[in-house]
Amino acid sequence: MVPVTEFRTLPVNSPEPADRTSEGTVLGSGDSLGLGIVDTTDEAQNTVVCALWWRVIDMNGNSEIKNIRVWVEGVEYLTGTTEWYMDITDVWTQGKTPVQVHTGTPGIAPASEPAANLSRMGGGLITGTDHDQTSRYIYIAGNIGVNETPGNKTCLRLKVKFDYE
Repeated sequence: MVPVTEFRTLPVNSPEPADRTSEGTVLGSGDSLGLGIVDTTDEAQNTVVCALWWRVIDMNGNSEIKNIRVWVEGVEYLTGTTEWYMDITDVWTQGKTPVQVHTGTPGIAPASEPAANLSRMGGGLITGTDHDQTSRYIYIAGNIGVNETPGNKTCLRLKVKFDYE
């Protein structure tokens, strides 16, 4: 059976969560997360940084989760030169800025399924549901291009795929 997963978040200005299994707000479950409404009214502006992590809440009898891939889908529905960035890291940076996300790893967020780019905190396979078995932190920020059609966009999603056994 497929493991059961969820996405959790804390405001980027919060201190690092002491327990990633219970702290923060659950944003959604499964392998896809809507990134909410993106207001593209102000051109050439950075969006607010979103700080989140992905975790398994039930291994469903599996012993490991590996080959985790994360990307932003729906970018193709934006008409301007809007860019999305990710910083995937073990380090919680309270107050992380969009510029820090832009210069993180991988930098420009993949817009289609990449090779494995997400692991558990500290590296390696996810083998359980405890605090030390959550994903690394994922920081996301965008830059609204000068030629983007103004308005509220809801097309963006964070997508996660993984292998399990």
